[in-house]
Amino acid sequence: LTPLAAGIALAGLVALGDLLAVELEDGSLLTAAPALLLGGLAVFGWPAALVAALVGSLLPALRRPLPPALRAAAARALLVLLAAPIDRLTHAPGEPPYTTPLSVAGLLLLGVLLYALEVAASTGPRLSLRRWRARLQALRWYGAALVTLGGTLAVLWHSSPWTLPLGLGVLVGAHYLLRGQVMLRRASRSLADLEARQRLSNERLERLQSLAITMVATRDVQQMLGILCERLAALLGASAGWVVLLDETNTPRLKASHNIPTDEQESAVDAEAYGALLSRGRVVLNADERRHELAPESARSESQGWSAVLSIPLATDQRALGVICLAFDRVRGLDGDEQRVLASFARQAAVTLENARLFDELAHKQVELIQSSKLAAVGTFAAGIAHEFNNLLGSMLGHAQLGRDEPDLEEKNRALDVVIQACLRGRSITRGLLTFARRQEHRRELANIADAVEETLTLVELDLRKANIAVNRQIEPVPHTICDLGQIAQVVLNLITNARDAMLPDGGELSVSLRERHGAIELSVTDTGGGIPESIRDRIFEPFVTTKGAGGQTGTGLGLSISYGIIKEHGGEILVDSRVGRGTTMTIRLPIIGEEPKAAAEGALPEAQGPR
Repeated sequence: LTPLAAGIALAGLVALGDLLAVELEDGSLLTAAPALLLGGLAVFGWPAALVAALVGSLLPALRRPLPPALRAAAARALLVLLAAPIDRLTHAPGEPPYTTPLSVAGLLLLGVLLYALEVAASTGPRLSLRRWRARLQALRWYGAALVTLGGTLAVLWHSSPWTLPLGLGVLVGAHYLLRGQVMLRRASRSLADLEARQRLSNERLERLQSLAITMVATRDVQQMLGILCERLAALLGASAGWVVLLDETNTPRLKASHNIPTDEQESAVDAEAYGALLSRGRVVLNADERRHELAPESARSESQGWSAVLSIPLATDQRALGVICLAFDRVRGLDGDEQRVLASFARQAAVTLENARLFDELAHKQVELIQSSKLAAVGTFAAGIAHEFNNLLGSMLGHAQLGRDEPDLEEKNRALDVVIQACLRGRSITRGLLTFARRQEHRRELANIADAVEETLTLVELDLRKANIAVNRQIEPVPHTICDLGQIAQVVLNLITNARDAMLPDGGELSVSLRERHGAIELSVTDTGGGIPESIRDRIFEPFVTTKGAGGQTGTGLGLSISYGIIKEHGGEILVDSRVGRGTTMTIRLPIIGEEPKAAAEGALPEAQGPR
C-alpha cells in the first residue's frame, strides 16, 4: 500500500475507534484509536500515521462537537511527529516490529506518551493537576491493554496481512470487554450512590417520624413549635429557623425561632410575602430577594448572609395554619423526593398542631364547665342558704340587743355565746361556699375528707329539711390523704344533689357514711328515691346523660361525668348500686396517700365501673 492509501485506511479505523469510544467514570473517553496509530506507525511509517491522525481524528466531528476533535487531531499529530524518531531508534530497518527488548521498551514509551497526550486533549483548556491525576488513574490499565494490542496488530501485519482481521477481531473483543467493564463499574457506582441516597432518605424519614411522635406527645403548643423549629433545622442542616402562624385575624405572626435574634414584643412579619407563600401551598426554596422578605424584622441583617430560605407550609385539609422557614448559609438544592417528604411531614405536623390547639381550647372550656357546674350545684341550694343566713342574722341581732340591754353579766355572756355560735355557723357556711365558688388552680395537699363532707352537709341541710328529707350521718374518723379538697367537696355536693332530686317531691331518707375500709377511704351516699332505670344505668357517667326531666326537674347531665373524672384523677373509683323503686347508693373509694401527690398513681385502685 502507498503511504496515502495506508493513511486513508488507517484513518477510517481511527475514526471508527473514536466513534465507538467509551466514556469513563471521570468523563474522559476510552478509544482504540491510539492503539491503531501505534500499530500503523510501526507498519506503514510516520507519513501514513500522520495522515491517519489528522483525518481520522477530524472525521468524528461530523457527528460530535468540533473542538474536542481538533484537540485530539493536534495531540495525535504531535505524537506521530515525536514517535517517528523514537521508532527509528528502537526499531531496526527490515526487522519485525516489537521483537526485541529495545523495540518493546520503545512501544511502552510511545504508549505512555500517547495516552498522556490523550489525557491533555480530553481535559481541554482547563488543565489542572487534580484532573490530570483523575484521568491518568482512570486510563492506567485501559491504556496498558490497548497499547499492547496495538503492538500485536503490528506484529500480525508484518507476519501476514491476512492475519490483520484476526488481530482487529481481538482488538474489537477487548474493546467491548472494556466497555462492559466500564458499564459495570458505572452501574456499581450508580447503585452505591442510590444506596447512599436511600440510606440518607431512610435516616431522614426516621428522624422526621421521631419528631412527629415527639410533637404528638407534647400538649403545649409553644413548646411543640420550639421543638419543631429546632429539630427540623438540625435535621436539614439549616443555620436558622422560625415558625410563623396565622392569628385569629389571619395575620402572620412569629411564634417560635431558632438561632436568630428576636424581640419578644415584636412578632409581626411581612404579611404580603407570607400570604404569597400560603397561597402557593407547596414547599419552596427561595434563593432570590424573597429570602430577605421572609426574614423576621429583627433578623434582616443576618439574612444578608443566607444563600436560601426553605419555606414549608403548614396546612390541614380545612385551612392554612402558617409556614416553617429554614435559612441556609450554603447553596442547596431541593429535589422532588425531598419536597414530597417535607410536604407530607408538614401536613402531619399541621394536624398535630391543630389538635394541640383544640386540646388546649378544650381544656380551658372544661375548666369553665367545671366552674359553671360547681356554681350551678350550689345555686340549687341558694334559697335554703339565704334562709339560713337570714335566721342566723336574726338570732345574732336579737341576742346582741339582749346582751346590750341585760344588766346581769351572766345573762349578757349567755347572749354573747349564742352570737358566737351563730357566727361560727355562718363562717362554716361561708367556707363551704368559697370552697365551691373560688376559681383557683387545682392543688393537692394533705387534708381530711371528713371536712369536705361536713361542710357540704352544712350547706344543704336546711334545703333537705324543707324537702322533707331526713339526713342520717355515719361519719367515722378517717386518715388524712393527699387530695384536692375543693374537688372532693364538689363530688359530694353532686351526689347529694342527685340524691335529693331522686326523692322529690315526696321526700325520704339520705344516708351519708364515711369510713376506712380495706386500706381505702370509702364514702357512700344512699337515697330512698326511685332508682336509676336499667336502660341508662351503664351510661350514667357519660356527659349529658340524666334521669331528670319529669316532674318539672331539669338537669345538665354533667354532674356525674365531672365527678367521675375527678375521682379517676385521684386514683379512685365510683361504684353504683341501684334498684328501681328502692333507691340508689353511690360509693366513692379513694386511696390513702400520705406522702407526695406522685404516689397517687402507685396507690390507684382497680379500674372503676364507668365509661371506658
